[in-house]
Amino acid sequence: MTFENNELYDAGNYDAALYSGVQGLGMKLIHRRLEHGVDEHSKFPLTVEVGAGEGQHFQYVRHQLDRYVMIDLRDTPPRREDSRIERKVGDVHNLPFANESVDRLLATCVLHHLERPEDALNEWRRVVRRGGLLSLTVATDPGFAQRAVRRLTTARAAKKLGIDYELAIAREHRNHASSLMVLVERTFKNDDVKFLGLPFPWRTWNLNLSINYVIRRN
Repeated sequence: MTFENNELYDAGNYDAALYSGVQGLGMKLIHRRLEHGVDEHSKFPLTVEVGAGEGQHFQYVRHQLDRYVMIDLRDTPPRREDSRIERKVGDVHNLPFANESVDRLLATCVLHHLERPEDALNEWRRVVRRGGLLSLTVATDPGFAQRAVRRLTTARAAKKLGIDYELAIAREHRNHASSLMVLVERTFKNDDVKFLGLPFPWRTWNLNLSINYVIRRN
């Protein structure tokens, strides 16, 4: 995951293409769905977001925390100022945390970019404590619903920016949704795994716009 030669992932372009208009509403739903199972009474002192970008998810976090560590390959400042936020440049396959030391780990639409998603999943499980929480979003590319909505929203917004959206996605979306689902469910087979599709509860990548997993580490 390098995002080299891919201007879609420049900060301004990314926001304009994915976080505005109808597509922006969809992204808000995905972020909110990722917070399933937690509320203002939940406590996850050390929360880590991998592939955090500019920290688009932080504003949706509802639980109590002491540290919110954002890890990404790019050294971009978080979009929100908060004394609890720590920014680290690093590889999501090799996290700078001891075994079972993280209370909650989040990954929003990261897995489809990775060359070694299974290795990353095992690393994420390694660092989360027993009883801790992992909240993962799997993009449903190349699902029918995902592609249809994308043509009407994100692709149009990208075109206005002079970006070939389909080419950008072809370069970065390396992993098929069905394969990622198998990898997630096998990696966490001994844990408490809850599947959350958007908008449908069924285990279908073709009809859902996104898939979230809420995993309680055993």
